[in-house]
Amino acid sequence: MSRREGTALAYAYLKRKRKEEKMRWECVEVSHHKDVGRAIEEWQKNGWSLHSYTAAGNPGAISHYLLFKRSE
Repeated sequence: MSRREGTALAYAYLKRKRKEEKMRWECVEVSHHKDVGRAIEEWQKNGWSLHSYTAAGNPGAISHYLLFKRSE
């Protein structure tokens, strides 16, 4: 990360803190990898942005977890 990028990120963080912007978080479990894209599209249409994605389980049963956020 360059110094300019680090400064921009710090500024954005402090600006949000000053406003005391509240964030809402929602975790969504998707059971099949084919439905992950559809779930992301649906949530983004409703104003949410994908924060992180992870998958867990064994080869026979994998669950996909999507963490979405949006400001209130």
